[in-house]
Amino acid sequence: MRAIVAALAVSLGLLAAPVIADEAQPGAATSDSLYGALEQVQLSEDQVEHYVASLGDMQTAMGDAPADAAEPDAKTMAKLEEIAKKYGFKDFAEYNNVAGNLAIVVDGIDPDTKTYVGADKMIQHSIEDTKNDKQLADADKKAAIADLQAQLKALMPIKYKGNIDLAVKYYDQLSADEKPPAK
Repeated sequence: MRAIVAALAVSLGLLAAPVIADEAQPGAATSDSLYGALEQVQLSEDQVEHYVASLGDMQTAMGDAPADAAEPDAKTMAKLEEIAKKYGFKDFAEYNNVAGNLAIVVDGIDPDTKTYVGADKMIQHSIEDTKNDKQLADADKKAAIADLQAQLKALMPIKYKGNIDLAVKYYDQLSADEKPPAK
């Protein structure tokens, strides 16, 4: 379930890897994984607070984007840039990098206990749930398990452990953005 929610968040571009892959700065450590080319950075509480504050505006802007587009159109990107700057980010690329750094941590938070257990454990739990799902057809079950196993192999380790504390602290607000905005 968590992996499905993460995939939905990726498609919205709000709590996940960068929507638009930006060229990495020379010498910056980036990782290609489930989250795309993500530069892991030590987040500040200020960045997380600004990110959380921007979620409603970002969801509204993404909701206005053409549904069939692989990437946001120019008009939507202009709105995203404007919103990112409004909330104190240099640009949308910086905003999106903060989103990606939060996503790799949030994917490892158990929603029941609100503690960090690791994305690997959450995916393993999803695999077990899928195996035990009596309502899922065998072919669908097999495909879902294969997808989850691929996600498990593509995980990246958390480089900055302080990001875990921040994501746990703001988990309720961060996970609230997984729900579609009210119209």
